[in-house]
Amino acid sequence: MTKKKLLIFGSNGGLSVNIINLVKKKFEIIKINKKILNFNEKNMHSKIIQILTKYNPDIIINSSGTLGTNNFKYQEVFNTNFGSNWEIIKFYLRKKIIKKTKIILIGSTSYNKSSKNYLLYSSSKAALHSLYKGSKKILKEKNISLLIYHPKRMKTKMIKNLSFLNSNSGISPVTEAKKIIKLI
Repeated sequence: MTKKKLLIFGSNGGLSVNIINLVKKKFEIIKINKKILNFNEKNMHSKIIQILTKYNPDIIINSSGTLGTNNFKYQEVFNTNFGSNWEIIKFYLRKKIIKKTKIILIGSTSYNKSSKNYLLYSSSKAALHSLYKGSKKILKEKNISLLIYHPKRMKTKMIKNLSFLNSNSGISPVTEAKKIIKLI
């Protein structure tokens, strides 16, 4: 029996590493890390198309994210947190015949609240949630199951880089990874 293909964008992040460790025996894992993606506004569309066409995954988890402070540029935060998800969804919106596929977007509990220190991050996650709500029904008609999971703040490297946050606050990424695996 052939294993289903699970493609993970942002595979080198704390959440993704834990997801991979928990499911590596059940799925053929395709890891797409920041180095492979390395996209900007000009090449994001073509890179996403190349990856999805090449691997034709059964399940996609987009765990790539940037917890940008107010000092970050708009593009740094929105390209990753919203733009990459838009490109994935747009790829499937344009396809006519699609095999049964599941897409899991990783949002954040901050999508419906905002912190004064990372307004762009919260805004990008709110935009992602809106994209999810708007495209879920359309994709369902194409045999695509679109889900979103909004994890709480996790103890990851990304949090440790922000001086205004207590790096010991947050929950274990293993806990959130287990919740995401239930969606698979």
